[in-house]
Amino acid sequence: MKTFFGILSLALALVLVAGPAAAASHQMTGEVRAVNPDAKTFTLSEHKMLRGQKEQTFRVSDPAMLSNVRTGERVKVTYDKQGQELIARAVEPVTTASKTK
Repeated sequence: MKTFFGILSLALALVLVAGPAAAASHQMTGEVRAVNPDAKTFTLSEHKMLRGQKEQTFRVSDPAMLSNVRTGERVKVTYDKQGQELIARAVEPVTTASKTK
């Protein structure tokens, strides 16, 4: 019985520790509405047919990421959620070939 509870405790501890690390990054594709280098943020607008328009503001840890982000440009952002904050990990321009996927 002790062995069972030991294994169960170990499995639970692994799930609790690995859970946040195994969380997948999120993605959003849309048009850049604003870039604020001082605040290290940019705002992206996504329009979905049935859901309407959604705007999200992303923070970047490296301000150099913002040097390639232009207002009006269509981009795909890979990001993580940290509480209420969205942290951009990668920003890629959307090409014509990417739009059809």
